[in-house]
Amino acid sequence: MKKPQFVTIILLFLLASSSCTSVAPAQTYLIQENALNSVSPTESLERIYGEDYSGDIWESISQDSFRNYVKLVTENGSRWIATPEHYSEQNGEARDWIAEELSRVSNSRIEVEIIGEYQSVVGRLPGYLPIEGPAFLVGGHLDSVIEAPGANDDGTGIAAMLEIARVMSQYEWPLDIYFGAWNAEEIGLRGSREVAREFATRGINILVHYNVDMLLVPDPIDSTVLMGYLEGPYNLGQYWADLTVQMSNTYGNGIIEPLISTEFPGWTRSDHMSFIQQGFESSLFAHESGGAYDEWYHTSGDVWDNEAYDYEIGAEAVKSIGAAIAFTQARAYQMPVHGERSFDITPGHERNFYMTITTETSINVSSRWWGGGATYSIYDPEGQLIEEIAFDDASPWESSIVLETPVSLRGVYQLHVFNHRGTTTGYDVSWVYESDIDRNSIPDSEEFWFGFDVELFSTDQDSDTLTDAYEIIIGTDWESSDSDSDELPDNWELDYGLDPLDPSDALDDEDGDTLTNLEEFTYGSNPLLIDSDKDEIPDKWEIENDLNPSVDDASEDPDNDQITNLEEYLAGSDPNLAEVIPLSDLIIQVLPAGVIFAMLAASFFRYRRR
Repeated sequence: MKKPQFVTIILLFLLASSSCTSVAPAQTYLIQENALNSVSPTESLERIYGEDYSGDIWESISQDSFRNYVKLVTENGSRWIATPEHYSEQNGEARDWIAEELSRVSNSRIEVEIIGEYQSVVGRLPGYLPIEGPAFLVGGHLDSVIEAPGANDDGTGIAAMLEIARVMSQYEWPLDIYFGAWNAEEIGLRGSREVAREFATRGINILVHYNVDMLLVPDPIDSTVLMGYLEGPYNLGQYWADLTVQMSNTYGNGIIEPLISTEFPGWTRSDHMSFIQQGFESSLFAHESGGAYDEWYHTSGDVWDNEAYDYEIGAEAVKSIGAAIAFTQARAYQMPVHGERSFDITPGHERNFYMTITTETSINVSSRWWGGGATYSIYDPEGQLIEEIAFDDASPWESSIVLETPVSLRGVYQLHVFNHRGTTTGYDVSWVYESDIDRNSIPDSEEFWFGFDVELFSTDQDSDTLTDAYEIIIGTDWESSDSDSDELPDNWELDYGLDPLDPSDALDDEDGDTLTNLEEFTYGSNPLLIDSDKDEIPDKWEIENDLNPSVDDASEDPDNDQITNLEEYLAGSDPNLAEVIPLSDLIIQVLPAGVIFAMLAASFFRYRRR
């Protein structure tokens, strides 16, 4: 009888071993979360709405690029023109090159045409709003006098226009931006007159026109660039000059000097006058302040590498114009003008911020600061202190309102932040105020660009939970809930960071779980998570086994075999099929390991005694 007993012992030993040994399941899917695709999506241009990109535009406009444009336009000599039929070879070459360059730098987004008998070059960077709204215009004249290569007069104007076009065309803006290279300025503003008449005929509404003509010789005392504007209501001209002051003061060295037309020498002698005469009264004239010292004007010495020319001053004027346009295009419905900065200030030092006020409003400043004290002050356009408050102790937690300053005088205000304590202090500062740039007594935040129906901000024609205005702003079809016809609703794609204008992303697999985005949408799972419901069972396995990947069903047992879905997944079994359990597995499930070991020990002891 020893042999059967020995077999029993071996059987019990094997059972005990199997109950204590962990066997790795045949697991196909790795449970993890991945919110980003490992493959970078196709880059698209950023569409601007409600965000101030003036600082980005300022930084992107390059002094070196500006200078190089002056060189390229002027290094081949005079670009004179006498009649539409009689002009220098350089004039024709410059015209053609400018047209090609506008197209090239914008990847053909700028629509270029030649206008008039004098063949001025005009480019339009289309805005994304579907309205005949107001537009911006930046330009200079491409011709020069016969005696001069015309680097300053007016290679700087062409270079300014091209550099702003190069940078601004890297974004999508709500409003059109026009770029102009006027011909025949030197013989009577003839090219710009043709273009201005054509603009008036087409009904183009120019919000502001910056005419750039000679920038490189600043006054030796104050080193500024003049920004001339037409005498009249503040918002018509001075506002747009002050806005460039705001940009130059905020980001640069404060080199812009606004000057009313009645005090501006040579006010009537450049191309802005052609547009003013056609009713485009918000036409400004950016011009060097050192005209009295410009001995190279209309001479052979007007060359790009003239050592007396100040390209730093010229480039800052260009930056100021580009930044002013970007700042204006940040406008958003139901959003007042606002700004915010984070910075540190050492003891006894300050930071200054600027805002151009167009209507009676309140400048509300909020802040938090840590490490020391803070003094906040508001100065009016005349430099007079109108409100100040000082805090000796830090306030590092929640941001709170520190100033609510009512203002009515139009112009550039200064927010002054000063560290009056003995330790370096960190600051988060924000400010908000209303504007009214169209002079209609309605705050800009309560309306949108002229011609845009604000009712669209509350309607939803395609019933996709996205307002019609929002769809227009982001570029989707406001009359279709699936703009790219990929069977994925626009709002679902936006919720998960997909592109509602790219039909190919329906077949992408963002989370790497072998389910396409379309399949994820169909089954209600999250395209960014392998385990949408976080029940430790991958979406793919749940779908293959008729479970719900968006509901935690890990503890359920649809086949009533006393094994949960999670256990079925870990064991590699079918959660919908009750399986016959082997005798050994049944013994293991019924008898605890301790009982098996006790039986094993008893049998072994009994065997030894015999």
